[in-house]
Amino acid sequence: MAAPTYSVTLHHLSPGAKTVGLAYPDEQLSSVTPEQLGTLLEALQSVASRLSIYEPSSPEIRIKTDREVFVVRTRYRHLCLVGSEAALRGEEHAIAYILGAVTGQATPVARPSVNPRLFERPPTTIPLRMPTRDRGGVGFPEWTKIALMVVVSLGLLGGGVWMLFRPARTLAPPFALMPAADSAVLLTRAAGQYETGTASGDRRIIIGNDGTLRIAKYGPEKSIAEEIIRTSRGATQNSAPALVTTDPYVMIIRDTDTVMLYGLTFKRVLQ
Repeated sequence: MAAPTYSVTLHHLSPGAKTVGLAYPDEQLSSVTPEQLGTLLEALQSVASRLSIYEPSSPEIRIKTDREVFVVRTRYRHLCLVGSEAALRGEEHAIAYILGAVTGQATPVARPSVNPRLFERPPTTIPLRMPTRDRGGVGFPEWTKIALMVVVSLGLLGGGVWMLFRPARTLAPPFALMPAADSAVLLTRAAGQYETGTASGDRRIIIGNDGTLRIAKYGPEKSIAEEIIRTSRGATQNSAPALVTTDPYVMIIRDTDTVMLYGLTFKRVLQ
């Protein structure tokens, strides 16, 4: 009997699933054998072990079989298999477990389970005691205790209402958004590539006509060590033109060749 094959989609992953990023389009792979699928899962496991909580992408491998579609995601630097069965709704799964579930040819090998009874508390007997009256004037009267509880409850309720309706905090200084037409003109004028330098650790920004910002950090020999993608819109701050990002942060446009973001000065290198 011929070995089964599967249709696999790589999302936010490079070919071979060795790196992640928002710039990678979905890649469709057909006729993937279980051995090839195991290699992809091992690469994704290696990537997951290095991910931080600030990673903007959401890498995953989608596997379509003749029975259903499985999705393997990264969670807490491990692999997590998402499926319809209740057994596949945990937080962490081994590669052998995932392959067993996808192929359906063997019982999946789950991670060692912990007996929940080891962590159960023995039942505690709470003795019932009838309330007693204060004797000899010792202690607080009952009405004082009730009043104190009411005051504390009202204070907690008031604090919760204030936190719910207080104005949202923002990292950006005050600004005013431009009308759509003025924003489009500003983006066309500011579009191009800007850099703080070309050494390792320097930054680069590419401003698109549609407001897309590609913010990158250089590694050795101008390799891209980190890159994030944001959208922006034209605005004014203290009567000066600026671009407001979705963080939000404000990019100040000093002149036709100079912008400032995150306190850094970027110079135009390409139109």
